[in-house]
Amino acid sequence: MFATLRRILPIMAALPGVVLLTAPAWAQSQATALEEVVVTARKRDESIQTVPVTLDVFTEQAILSAGIESPRDFVAMVPNMTLVEVQNVGNSFITIRGISQARNSEPSVAVLVDGVLETNPYQFDQELTDIREIEVLKGPQGALYGRNAIGGAILIHTVDPSDHFSGAARVGVGNGVSEKAQVAVSAPIDAAGTLKYRASLNYYNTDGFRENTFLGRKADPYRDYSGRLRLLWKPSDQWSADLRALYDRVETTAFYYIIPRLVEANPFSSFPPSPFNPQGTPPNANDVTSPIQNNNLGTDNRDVTDVALKLDFNVEPGTLTAVSDYNRTKEIDTGDAYDFRPIKTSIAYNFFFAGIPPALGGPLDESQSQFIDVTTYSQELRFTSPKIGGFSWIAGGYYVHTERFISTDNLVDRGQGVPAVYETPLVDPANPVTTNTNTTGTSGYQGTLKGRGAAGSRRRSTMTAHALAI
Repeated sequence: MFATLRRILPIMAALPGVVLLTAPAWAQSQATALEEVVVTARKRDESIQTVPVTLDVFTEQAILSAGIESPRDFVAMVPNMTLVEVQNVGNSFITIRGISQARNSEPSVAVLVDGVLETNPYQFDQELTDIREIEVLKGPQGALYGRNAIGGAILIHTVDPSDHFSGAARVGVGNGVSEKAQVAVSAPIDAAGTLKYRASLNYYNTDGFRENTFLGRKADPYRDYSGRLRLLWKPSDQWSADLRALYDRVETTAFYYIIPRLVEANPFSSFPPSPFNPQGTPPNANDVTSPIQNNNLGTDNRDVTDVALKLDFNVEPGTLTAVSDYNRTKEIDTGDAYDFRPIKTSIAYNFFFAGIPPALGGPLDESQSQFIDVTTYSQELRFTSPKIGGFSWIAGGYYVHTERFISTDNLVDRGQGVPAVYETPLVDPANPVTTNTNTTGTSGYQGTLKGRGAAGSRRRSTMTAHALAI
């Protein structure tokens, strides 16, 4: 009975607007109570039952019960919502009601943490630590959340600093030789309790779960370090300041795809109709029985730094809010290229490079490297009116400046590892014929000047204004 109850409670607790409170004794657990769920979907505190928005809410109890530790966990519990995870952590993105995004592009879902918009889609997929509530809004939310909200919005709220000293710690181990540790502490700083802080640290490490048969080791080790600090200053009922700083470091691997092949010994067995494959039978894209066998383990390292300041000033006719944010995200990916196999069994080697002698760098096939460096500055200013009867309104403006650099490089793989290419193109004087690194640049404001190529930088500034009456 208790096992069944434990399985049912996380599911019911995650239902929008429903929270089940369990008492320690069986007699007490016969009765359940409904807890009012307060949401900020319309940028003001409201009961979920009064908000006319398609909304899924995960309370702090639901997050703990369901074991939500990363975005993929709560996304899997929301209908008509998926998380597409490619093999570099910064390019994970959300699809809501069929609205998605392209690789290395702007998102279609706005993500806000403690009321601050994430201006960089590469920072979304990270460990969720010290979270008290998650709200998922479906459908266009541009009126309130501006740019990149055509699919919906995700609001993540961390635990607020407390009025007294408190702390929490969690440790765990799992299969795949995995370890996790989380700690959070909070307390007032001054005697009056007007200045409070909350600090949290997270560490997660796993050797991986998928075997690389060629290298004889796990293909997907993953390590994440992150820390968050919040300072909340509320000297009076009229105004408050909320300063938030976050740093997150991910170290993992990339590009260990499985490309189905009808006959593993024949690199051309999955080609269109040809002498190698007379029937032209395409491989089954859902067939993942082929082993992971790329000869380069690859790297995927991402660093996210985010600092935000939120100011609220309560004046007589409403609340004036200013939100300033700085974010810098860098990610470097290296690894094998298509078709992600050892050199002498790859399509590239057998089709293009089989005749290259060792004196010219052979045997070889292809590898790849991508570097992303994005810096954003944003400023939001809005005024929120109080409710007068059934009427209220919000007016505001938002400005964001983005500096983006992306380099994508096609490299030679001689079985000696894959060099990481950052902003300087890689040139190999000893083998100029088989080294292919393309570099071009793009620059301009408002996207007025564009270029094509493998590397580029862009500075862009946008400003939007919105007003909403409810």
